[in-house]
Amino acid sequence: MRTRTGRCIAIAAAIAASLMAVAPGQAQQYPDRNITMVVPFPPGGTTDIVARVLTEQLGAELGKQVIIENRGGASTSIGAQYVAGADKDGYTLLFAAATTFTTNPHLLASIKYKLADFAPVAMVVKVPFAFNVKKDFPAKDVAAFRAYALANPNKVNNATNGPGSTVHLMGEIVARGLGVKLQHVHYRGAAPAMNDLLAGVVDSNVEALTNTVPNHNAGLYRAIAVLSEERLPQLPDVPTFKELGFPSIVGSTWFAVFAPAGTPQPVLDKLSAAINNVIKTPEFAKKMDPMGNQPWPMTSAGLDAHVKSESERLGKLIREANITVD
Repeated sequence: MRTRTGRCIAIAAAIAASLMAVAPGQAQQYPDRNITMVVPFPPGGTTDIVARVLTEQLGAELGKQVIIENRGGASTSIGAQYVAGADKDGYTLLFAAATTFTTNPHLLASIKYKLADFAPVAMVVKVPFAFNVKKDFPAKDVAAFRAYALANPNKVNNATNGPGSTVHLMGEIVARGLGVKLQHVHYRGAAPAMNDLLAGVVDSNVEALTNTVPNHNAGLYRAIAVLSEERLPQLPDVPTFKELGFPSIVGSTWFAVFAPAGTPQPVLDKLSAAINNVIKTPEFAKKMDPMGNQPWPMTSAGLDAHVKSESERLGKLIREANITVD
């Protein structure tokens, strides 16, 4: 009995040692074939464009091609679920938007994935927002906007990309931070919301810089504040809410890369280092600047902490504001 027990212990130890030896070897050989980056949106949108800029440089960094595979639908959950069930070898990755992990779990009862199904790899970019008003809105700055909204409760409307969308939540953060009530008008996407702001049909919106910068500079509507921690180089004349005395009005969205949970740590480390190398390059920053996106180097642990913090913050907002999606 003792001999058999000792033999079993020795076999178990040998197996454990061999498994420990595999990981460094995997990292040295990885990647030895092309990698698939799943984008959970259709081709042509902002997420897809940023992913393609990243993967082009990432392929050169890793020495293997990184191929985009678009799997859009169900507010990113189709693509996310696919990657969650993929092989845990670092060859199938998810280019996630913030909504995948920070708002979907609080809004969509039908999703079949959770954050624990993924290993954070690297943050890629931060997408800052501006708060805009139509060009003939009577208030010219945040103080005047707040005074007007307080004097006209529930009469100031705010365009969103749809109920539960990131800009809907950012609009609610603006309203709560200013202590005013805004009537949210939901559209099917950013383009129709922007078009009605340009036409003066709606009073305000929260928008990414891709559209805000040219429209503000052309005088087609006015950005009166940004939701970032500091002023943005693309809108140097526009103050932050924070500097105006509203520190709670801060928010952005972001794009990051995740792998299936259980992917060997050395592979995750190699991917993380490679992505951070790419996003620190002037070439990557130059391509992001016209979109208003900010390269955001971050450790995988930092990404994990940020996702959990934002999920908690936005989940609380969703519950308190009783935001639901049909």
